Amino acid sequence: MAVVTFKIAGRPYKIACADNQEDHILELAQFVDEKANKLLDSVGFIPEAQLLAMVNIIVAQELFSAKKGQKNGTADKEDSTQIIQIIDSLSTRISDLADVLKQDD
Repeated sequence: MAVVTFKIAGRPYKIACADNQEDHILELAQFVDEKANKLLDSVGFIPEAQLLAMVNIIVAQELFSAKKGQKNGTADKEDSTQIIQIIDSLSTRISDLADVLKQDD
């Protein structure tokens, strides 16, 4: 079993993977890192958990769009509105959770 180290938004992560899968994992990590950096460039600082949740939503949307056969990962207006609402809801929940965790410290 191999161990791969990579960065997402400047933070190092280390995961185990099957031998000979290191390059594929690094390629996937680079894809996620690009999404995270693009998001950070557009909105500024975001706590790590919230950033990763939002990147997951973005990548999931691209996957859904690709499955629907839409070009360039764009969704129709109704899908975009739903995604924005989901991201807003997740953002609020993550911020609330971060506040609770800060209080416990």
